[in-house]
Amino acid sequence: MTTSSLHRGSRAAAPLDALGALALALFPALMLSRPNPANACYSLLLALACAALAMRRRADGIGAAGLLRRCWPLMLAMAGLPLALALHETVFTGAVPHIPYLYLRFALFGLLLWVLYLAGPGRIEWLQWGCAAGAIVSAAWIHGLAGPGRLNHIGINNAIPFGNLSLLMGVLALLSIGWRRPASNAALACGGIALRLVGGAAGLYASYLSGTRGGWIALPAFAVIVLLPFRLRPRIYAGLLAAIVLGLGAGGYANGWVSQRVEQAVSSLEEFQHGQDLDSSEGNRLQMWRASLLMFRDHPLIGVGPKGYQPELVRLAQRGIVTPAATAYSHSHNDVLFALATLGLPGLAAILATYLAPALFFARRVRHRDAGLRTAAAMGLALCAGFLIFGLTESMFVITLTNAFYSLMAAAFVAYAIRREAQLRAAAAAAQG
Repeated sequence: MTTSSLHRGSRAAAPLDALGALALALFPALMLSRPNPANACYSLLLALACAALAMRRRADGIGAAGLLRRCWPLMLAMAGLPLALALHETVFTGAVPHIPYLYLRFALFGLLLWVLYLAGPGRIEWLQWGCAAGAIVSAAWIHGLAGPGRLNHIGINNAIPFGNLSLLMGVLALLSIGWRRPASNAALACGGIALRLVGGAAGLYASYLSGTRGGWIALPAFAVIVLLPFRLRPRIYAGLLAAIVLGLGAGGYANGWVSQRVEQAVSSLEEFQHGQDLDSSEGNRLQMWRASLLMFRDHPLIGVGPKGYQPELVRLAQRGIVTPAATAYSHSHNDVLFALATLGLPGLAAILATYLAPALFFARRVRHRDAGLRTAAAMGLALCAGFLIFGLTESMFVITLTNAFYSLMAAAFVAYAIRREAQLRAAAAAAQG
């Protein structure tokens, strides 16, 4: 293929790349308030990826096969949960495994990575506006519903994942300020920074109103990550981090709503320890965590399967190990323990790989000399850390749209990093030549 034909192919594909970037930006903006259009954006990205495969497109001299050779460990890690489920289904039923779309969304990471790699860093940066918009919409929505007590649902969303995801989108919007580009209009540049700051504050406010204590646990980790791209001296970094964490702690202690939620948790744990109020929010979690470990003890190699979790809870209730009220839950309220109980040791390896493989990829780049690349790496690290911490007190990966968010955001930040690295290498080679 000649150079001119390559240029023509790139120009012809540019509208497709822009369409994919628009779908990427709209997904977080719509996810919580308009899940059906958000799903349509996700499906559009998959369709564009398939079209790119059919067109045998390349970017910076790399085609789909080249990207696969480079990123296959990440793709395999992200496909760990559906593979573990396939193993369980094969061993347990002896038939061809049926993998529901809930799990397949992790395996689609490779397709998403391909289409976003083609889009390139500049278009992936559109994502920042979708995260800011999603956090602001969430804050406005829950503010309009807020009243005495805590909301259990916001629309069709359970308050816990709603608060967690709103907070995470706010953190991503805040981190994306590192994607600064030279602007001829200073007022426009300042407005963009202000919008992302508002998005960060909105995510924190939505989490606050949701009363989601599991999300609040992630705040110190987010503080650590937010400061990383600045490449501060250790003493300055430690001082700023201490000031942020102490400020958050003091603010929470002084706030009646936060103090009340924390005191409720402490009181419930004390009562559970003395055999009282076993069916509180905290009590049910502790019961399900113990039950999950018992299921793993009895089925360590392949687990009981996602469909077998609740029947096993019923059997444990009949033996007096958990209360009848605990059998109403279809998951462990802990992603790691749920994977351990339902998929055994392969499930544990799979979910740890889902968190840690992309986290290690991002951690290696979060101090890179290029500001755009380290911003993408910090955003990816916040994604992995957020889901890991959220998953300690809530099963985040039992919701199809949440799984789509994790795989899509991870693909976007990985695609940004490897495409940007390729651009930097090409620029360095050109400078030397």
